Amino acid sequence: MSLSNAALLKAISEDRALASAMMFPHRHPQASPAFHVEVMDLWRAEDEFVLIEAFREGGKSTLSEEFLLLEAAFGNFGYCLIIGETYTKACQRLEAIKHEALRNMKLQSLFGRLRQDGRKWNEHQIELPNGVLLEAHGWEEELRGFKWHDLRPDRAYLDDIENKERVKDASAVSASMNKLYLELMPAMDKVKGKIRFTQTPLAEDCLVTRLRENPDWTTRRFPICNGDIDDPSTVALWPDRYPMEWVRKKRDEMERAGQLRGFMQEYMLLAIGTQDKPFETEQIAECAVDPAPWLPKVVITDPARTTNVKKSDRSGRVVVSRLGTKILVHSSIGAFWKPDEVIEDAFATSSRFGDAAVAIEKNSLDEWLLQPMRAEMLRRGVTLALKPLSAPQDRDKTQFIMGIQPFLLAGDIVLVGGRGAHAQLVAEIQNFPSGKRDILNALAYFQRVFSGVPVYEDFGQWNIVSYYEPSQQHPMALAFNSNGADTTAALICIEGQRMVVVADWISPVPPKEAVNDIVQLVRAMFPRARLTAWVPADVMDQADRMPVVAALRAVNLYPMRGEYLNVSRGALSPLIRTEAKARRLFQVDQESAKHTLNALAGGYNFPIDRAGNKGNVPETGPHRTLIEGLESAVQALSSQRDTALPEGIHMAVNPQGASYVTTLPRR
Repeated sequence: MSLSNAALLKAISEDRALASAMMFPHRHPQASPAFHVEVMDLWRAEDEFVLIEAFREGGKSTLSEEFLLLEAAFGNFGYCLIIGETYTKACQRLEAIKHEALRNMKLQSLFGRLRQDGRKWNEHQIELPNGVLLEAHGWEEELRGFKWHDLRPDRAYLDDIENKERVKDASAVSASMNKLYLELMPAMDKVKGKIRFTQTPLAEDCLVTRLRENPDWTTRRFPICNGDIDDPSTVALWPDRYPMEWVRKKRDEMERAGQLRGFMQEYMLLAIGTQDKPFETEQIAECAVDPAPWLPKVVITDPARTTNVKKSDRSGRVVVSRLGTKILVHSSIGAFWKPDEVIEDAFATSSRFGDAAVAIEKNSLDEWLLQPMRAEMLRRGVTLALKPLSAPQDRDKTQFIMGIQPFLLAGDIVLVGGRGAHAQLVAEIQNFPSGKRDILNALAYFQRVFSGVPVYEDFGQWNIVSYYEPSQQHPMALAFNSNGADTTAALICIEGQRMVVVADWISPVPPKEAVNDIVQLVRAMFPRARLTAWVPADVMDQADRMPVVAALRAVNLYPMRGEYLNVSRGALSPLIRTEAKARRLFQVDQESAKHTLNALAGGYNFPIDRAGNKGNVPETGPHRTLIEGLESAVQALSSQRDTALPEGIHMAVNPQGASYVTTLPRR
C-alpha cells in the first residue's frame, strides 16, 4: 500500500465525518451541516447506549449506513445487527450498504474488494473479507441467541423501530422496553457491545421519551431549527438543504392540511399525546346540504387587532345556525383582515345568509369597530343586527375553546357542505391545541350567541311560507316601532284570523327618512291595499317627542294605537300554535321578512345570567324593537278584530294627536 493510502486511512480512521465526506460524496449533494459531525461522533463514542433523535429527512439513516460500512471495513467490530421496524426495512438498509461495498471504487482502492467468494452474501447477511458480519433483522422477530462463530453481537443498530402500533398505549411501549432490555441487551457481547438507536418520537409516551430520561443512555436531539420558527433570529440546522424559508413554508403547508401535530413531531421532535389533543378527526360531523335552510343564521366574527401575518392572530369568522342541540356551520374562514375588510365581510356575509345577525367580540366592537360600522350602516342604509359578545375573563382562549368538546363528541357540530368546504376549520380542529385557532375561537362563541330562552319557543318551520302573495281583498297593517337608534316596521296581511308577515325593515336612518322610504315602498308594492299604521301605546303616549309618529303623519298615514309593550308580550303565541285549514294562524315569509324570521327563531329572547336565571325582559336590540312593534299591533288587532279595520275606514287625528275613526272622506 502506498504511503498516501496509509495516510488517508489514518485520517479517515481518526475522523469519521471526514471519511463520510471523502468516501461518499455522491450521497451528499448538499454541504454537510455541523450536526452531521456530532452524529458521527456519537456513533463512534465509547458510550454503550446512544440515542440519536433527528428530524425527518435529516440524514440520520444515510450517516448510519456509511459509518457501519467504514467500521466494518476497518474491522472495528466483528458482528453487527441491523434491526429495522420490519425485516423488509432492515434488509433495505443492508442493501444500501451492499451497494456501496460493491460499487464504491474509493472504498475498494483503500480496502480492496469487499465481497469475496465463499463468504456469506445474501438477502439479510453480508460477510466482508476480514470476517466481519452484518446481519438484518426485524423488530418483530425474537431477538435471542445471536452468535457468529464464537462471536456475540458487539454492535446493534436500531433504525426507526417504532411505529403507530408500538406506541398506541403504555402497554405497547412497555412491550418494546421489555424486548430491548430482556431480549436484545442480554444477547450482546458483555465487553464490547454497543447499541445505537436512531428514531423520531411518535408519541408523548414512547421508547424514545422513556430512554431520553434514562441516565444510562447518552441522548442528543437535532430538530430542524434551533428556536421558534417565526423568530427571525432562528437558524436552520441544515441551511443548505432546509433553509428557514423552506421550514416556514412546510410548517404552513402542513398546518393548512391539519397536520401541524405531525410537523411538530417529525421536524421539531415534539410529540403530542392523545390526551393533549382533545379533538379527533372522527368527531367532525358533516352533511352535504343544509337540513333546515329556513333557520336564521348568525355571523360570528372574532376580529384580530393587527394584521402582521407572522406574529398576529387572524380574524376568525363562522356562520352558524341551531337545529335543536345541533350547531350547523355554514361558512368558516380565517384571514388577516384590516378593519375595513372586517366590516365589509360582516355586511357581505350577513346579506348572503339572509340578513343574518352579526355577533362580534365586544372589546373590539367598543374600541375600534362600532363607530365605523355605524357609519357604514348609514352609508348603505342597511342595519346589521349586532350582538356584542363578551370575551371570557375567567379562562384563557384554550379553555374557552375546550367548551365545544362535548358538542364535538356528541356529533352536534355539523359542517354543512362537508369538510372540503371548511378546510381551515378542519385543520384547526385537527391541530388544536397547536397552531392557529382563530376560527375555532369564533365557533366557540356559539355557546353565548345561542344562550338565552327564545320568547317564542313554539315558532318553527310550520310557521314559515315562501313567496307569499297577499290578496287585494285582505287589509294590511304596518307595525312601526323605534328605540332611538333604529326604526323598525313589519307589514302584516290580515286574512281573517290569520296573520302573515309579508315584509319587514330595520333602518338606522332617522325616523323621518326611514318612515318615508318604507311607506313609499309599501304603496308601490301594494297600491290598492287598505293600509293602516300601528305604533305601540308606549310610543303614542310620547308622541310629542317620538319622531316616528310625526313622520307617519307627514306621509298621511295616521297611526293607530297599539297595546302597551308589557301587556302585548307573548301575544303571538296563540296564533303561532293554532292551526286552521292546515295552516298556522301566524306565518312569516322567509324570503322578504327575514328580520322577523331571525328574531322569532331565537334573536328575540330572554337572557340568562351567570347563575342560570332567566331575565324578565327580552334582550335589547333591533330584533326586540321589531317584534315588540309587531306584538303591539297583533294584540290590538286580535282584541278589536271586529272594529279595527272596517270597510272603507277613514282616519283622522284630534288636536291632542290621538287617532280616531271618522265618517269624513279622506282628502
